[in-house]
Amino acid sequence: MKKLLSSLTAALLLSVFAAGCATVNERAQALPADGGQLNLSQMEEILGGNDPIEGFNRSMFSCNKFLMDWLVRPLGIVYTSILPRPVIEKIHNACINLEYPGRAISALLRAEWEGAGDETIRFLLNTTVGIAGLFDVAYDWFGFVPTDSNFGVAFAAWGIGPGCTLILPFSSAINVRDTVGMIFDTAFDLKTYIPYAGSATALNRMVLAHRSFSAVVEGSPDPYKSFRELALIGRELQVRDWRYRRIREMREAAADAGTAEHDLTPSEAVPLPSAPKPEGISGNWVDLAAAGWQDPVHDSLRVALFRPHADDDYWYMRLSLFNRDFAKKRHDRSLQLAPERPELEYSWWPAPEVPEGCSEPPARVVMLLPGIGGGRTGTTPTALAELFNNAGFSVVVLDSAFTGFFMAAAMPGRLPGFLPDDAAAIRTALRAVLDDLVADEKIPPEARVTVAGYSFGAMHTLKIAELENSDPLLNVSAFIAINPPVSLEHAIAVADRFGRAGTEWDGCERLEQLVELSGTAVMAMQIPDALPLLNAIDPESAEAAAGAYLRTPLRGVLLEARRSGRELPGIDAPFSWFNRNQFYLQVDEVSFADYAVKMLAADYPERSLEELYRDSSLFPLERTLREDPRIRVFHSYDDFLLTPEQRAWLDSALGERLTWSSGGGHLGNLFAEDFRLAIVAEALAAELDNL
Repeated sequence: MKKLLSSLTAALLLSVFAAGCATVNERAQALPADGGQLNLSQMEEILGGNDPIEGFNRSMFSCNKFLMDWLVRPLGIVYTSILPRPVIEKIHNACINLEYPGRAISALLRAEWEGAGDETIRFLLNTTVGIAGLFDVAYDWFGFVPTDSNFGVAFAAWGIGPGCTLILPFSSAINVRDTVGMIFDTAFDLKTYIPYAGSATALNRMVLAHRSFSAVVEGSPDPYKSFRELALIGRELQVRDWRYRRIREMREAAADAGTAEHDLTPSEAVPLPSAPKPEGISGNWVDLAAAGWQDPVHDSLRVALFRPHADDDYWYMRLSLFNRDFAKKRHDRSLQLAPERPELEYSWWPAPEVPEGCSEPPARVVMLLPGIGGGRTGTTPTALAELFNNAGFSVVVLDSAFTGFFMAAAMPGRLPGFLPDDAAAIRTALRAVLDDLVADEKIPPEARVTVAGYSFGAMHTLKIAELENSDPLLNVSAFIAINPPVSLEHAIAVADRFGRAGTEWDGCERLEQLVELSGTAVMAMQIPDALPLLNAIDPESAEAAAGAYLRTPLRGVLLEARRSGRELPGIDAPFSWFNRNQFYLQVDEVSFADYAVKMLAADYPERSLEELYRDSSLFPLERTLREDPRIRVFHSYDDFLLTPEQRAWLDSALGERLTWSSGGGHLGNLFAEDFRLAIVAEALAAELDNL
């Protein structure tokens, strides 16, 4: 007990020391109220300070990543293969239940009386009816919501600043204040006084955390940056008890609306009147009015809800040898396109096994090209891969040409963004991938090839179609383009306009918007019917969210350019493995127009900017679009990246090889099953028509 009291006293002194640092609100108020976009690096600095010990933190993060890869993962494979998911989740429930004293006391310390009461009722119900906390009956049966309270949250409520970012091995804390708070959390945790309970909890939690950790760092050009950013936002949500308060509000709203007592998200999507095919349209028409569309920007956010169906195996966790999630069937492969370059990585899913007694279908492979900045392991590429895989295709997914990974492996020495050169580099990479799979006997040499892409990847797909017409390299049966912009110049203007949304917000307003958008995004990934959450976002915030998302890929490209020693106009901050935060603050101020005019154009001094824009549009491909029967294009009639004139031009050039959806904005139509079915049907039809 004496040792424990000494630790608590030292921790309290450290927390007083941390109080000298500015609080999050003080940092937000200090931000100049002179406009500016919803800059993620700026928000990161508000939430976590300027990271004065960045080198130490990066080293500790690398240590954690090594331990996750080489300790937690092997242990997790064994552990999750022995114990099924329900057992692991029940153990987790019991551990959470034993942490009740710390949560209740920390709630009381910040005068959160309802939260402390809910936690007490939860503990009593779950300990008795829930059989020692194995079952969360308090939430599932009676609707008592758990809080996110701990001593770090209580210290924040007292006005104690977070201090600087502090990463320690196997610590969930992200700053000095929360590291100190963990000492108090441990002291008031009942598991501390039960032999071996702490070790069992640590193993269980690390296994559960592995998937989230991998999702953050996998495919990130700078894993520490991604981790710190998301951890700081997550911690701010926890400090505000955001999830607890929001779920309570939603339950009360559901009760007032007369829906099921514990229904978190009563559907607000009201079927719209039928959307008939407009006069003068020659393309096919898919009426998606029943989906209850709102407006193009909000509807575009629905692409975040387009996720693989075969996900979250009920019986076994992702690490288990017995897990059957679609993502688990992915094979990660790599090859080298040229000496002294990094290897090009790609993902491959084999075609589904043919049931016994059925005839073997012809070998088909879809080569999928993501949108701008899309990684090969991302949610949207994986969901599309599952869509094609279920139709009998094997599937290959590459990183987007507009990523640092593809840039380093396939086109070193220049920046991506000029459509003809990007498409040529992608085509070379696709040929190498096909040869690699054939050499390993993964696919036969005569396999039918479909090249498919969405958004920016759809533009690449159509440019590759033109190249294949003049010089066949891939033996393509079909080209599938989903929501391609017609003009990059127009797409850039729209993305930059969205990036300027909310410029009148002061620092505190920008922080509030970031927290609300982040909390909504996290919750949308956790509950079945998330449409009401997305629909409730106000229009300006929706545009700001779209702008921030569209601009994020610039980070990876400019990071790779700087790594390779390239000088970037307007970006002169120090850059090293130990010091990058100021670099990111400058990068996040770069607009797409800045990138095109000040950086990309420098790689093509012989061309004017107008020529670069013209050749990076679909207009020069008109003959190919009109004459190539292998091409199928799918688009939203209200995609904000199309002007009315561009929409009419596409319709005229493609005719019945173009399929319009009545709504969905940019890629939100992928959320509609009718639209997805049309894509697969047309892909198969195009292949059969062009054997």
